Amino acid sequence: MKNFESDKPIAFIDLETTGLSVNSDRIVEISAIKIWPDGTEEIKSTRVHPEMPISPGATSVHGNTNEDVAGEPVFRQYAKSLSDFVQDCDIGGFGVARFDLPMLEAEFRRVGLDFSREGLPHGKWRPS
Repeated sequence: MKNFESDKPIAFIDLETTGLSVNSDRIVEISAIKIWPDGTEEIKSTRVHPEMPISPGATSVHGNTNEDVAGEPVFRQYAKSLSDFVQDCDIGGFGVARFDLPMLEAEFRRVGLDFSREGLPHGKWRPS
């Protein structure tokens, strides 16, 4: 990324979900790009079996169907890897503060991993 300076990596995150409820819906696709201060980029993108049906409205937005995710691993199988990937990163993305970060908080909480953006600037991730 030209003209970007930081002493920490930044991870841009985008989630696709079964719907819009952070408390009752689940992630069906996770995409993240991590940009290190030296400009090096790492990308992770994967589909996730949500363990519940994807609503037709959600499918019309992101295109993922129940059949697309039927054979995919569930979130708890990706959770530690995702936690490691975004550790000590600033977090960015379109609408990330309104939806993606609260959804990630809920998903991590459901699998027993700590994730909180409370009191941290720009949604910085610091797992305990």
